[in-house]
Amino acid sequence: MSYVEKAFYQYIKTIFTSGLKVLFSKKYIFYTIAFILISVTSTVFYLIEKELAAIDVGYILIGVELAVAVTYIVFGLFFSRYPFKYWVGPAFLVAAGGSALIYYLPIVANFDISPFIAGICYLAWIIVSVFITFSISRNFWGSKVLGSVMFLGKQADEGSILFGGVVFILSLANAAMGGYLMYFGIDTSDPFLIFTACFAIIAIILVNVIIFVLGKKDDVFYTILAFFYIFTSFTLWKLTIYTIRGQPPSDNVGSILVALFFIFYTVSNYGKKVKRIEASALDQTRLQEEREEETKKRKRRRKKKVEIVVEEEERWGLLKIPRAIGPLGVLMSIMGLILGYHVTYLQILSDKDIFAEIFTESFSVNYLVGLKDKFAIILLPLMIAFFLLSYLWSVNFRKYASPILYRFEFLPPFDELVERIDRIKRGEDSWKIYANMIIKEGVKIGVKSTARKVIISPTKKVAGAIGGAYSKTKSGVGRVFRRRKKDKGKNKKIDENET
Repeated sequence: MSYVEKAFYQYIKTIFTSGLKVLFSKKYIFYTIAFILISVTSTVFYLIEKELAAIDVGYILIGVELAVAVTYIVFGLFFSRYPFKYWVGPAFLVAAGGSALIYYLPIVANFDISPFIAGICYLAWIIVSVFITFSISRNFWGSKVLGSVMFLGKQADEGSILFGGVVFILSLANAAMGGYLMYFGIDTSDPFLIFTACFAIIAIILVNVIIFVLGKKDDVFYTILAFFYIFTSFTLWKLTIYTIRGQPPSDNVGSILVALFFIFYTVSNYGKKVKRIEASALDQTRLQEEREEETKKRKRRRKKKVEIVVEEEERWGLLKIPRAIGPLGVLMSIMGLILGYHVTYLQILSDKDIFAEIFTESFSVNYLVGLKDKFAIILLPLMIAFFLLSYLWSVNFRKYASPILYRFEFLPPFDELVERIDRIKRGEDSWKIYANMIIKEGVKIGVKSTARKVIISPTKKVAGAIGGAYSKTKSGVGRVFRRRKKDKGKNKKIDENET
């Protein structure tokens, strides 16, 4: 496989392997198993409810699933940072009481709250998934491994984003779809569809401004933003296909699979912390002492006004939210939203429709799906504008959304590189010339890296930085000279044989 393929597969593999480690770690396995059992059981019984109509097991499980969804969201957002023993009892009581309330409320008071809970979770998941999609695009193109491979040899001031031509062609296809939705909305006198088509066209205009104008200023961020638009264009394609076919909008199993992938992706960021998480369950006292000691150290650092180096992505304001509620809170909140989303999905798979039974027949599950798709299309240009303004006004967002990559800009352009390799093959050029050039550039990079590290922390970084730069340069020079010695030895043997 090529470097790009290996980097891409490694990126996907890391998401799943790290996600599995977190989901089935000792601290999270209870919530994971509960999520799996509830969603699978409700699906099975809801689909075979015709055979158990007298027992109505499926509707009971729907009440349980919605109650657990609310419990996951509420306790994930507000209580997950506290020790488990303090809130596990109240959480269980809320889930049990909520299940009974959702099931018996229609019988006692002739009022069903389940459609409201399911609908709110369904639409709220769209907003959360949009931010997760941007994070996926950012971590895909901004990854130190995959991003550096993709931007290898590209000059920062070249004036274009990656695959700009591909994004432009896809935007033209999206423009045709937006135009069709506009025409269909005018033809059927559907103002909401016309309004949605207008926002789809606005998003297309913005992405073309990114390709041809803004991409010259920062190719990393605007590549991330352009592909965020591409990743979220699926909703426009889906709405257009259903409109052309004349079918009511619907979801499929792919939507659930994407939601499950988002779970793996979200928790994969905590994969490196699994050992510490499991250690906390075994030795809470020791870790508490370490946290207290770390807090004291931070206070002393603030008094001395020494810069504390943190990860760039933790500095952006919105990313302080998941950091505040913690890994467990993030996992519980996302699982809760997906459980509510799953209840709506079950209405599509079965004959029942809790939405049409409560509201009107015009507000069915298909209407809710169409509303969700239109809402996602309207939200897309607003999010693009939000990210553009954040990049303009927020230094912290720029550091997060435009990470520094290893471009190796000293490499020649691709066409020139191919030509040089051909000249070396033909014997017209010596590889030693290019090896020396690479060594010189490596020395420059080492010096620059040393300077950055010296500025960040003079007392701790200078020795390691200089030593690292020296060892890398020394090893590179050594490899070149070893090759030269081998070549000289080969030439000497050839001369002796000829003599």
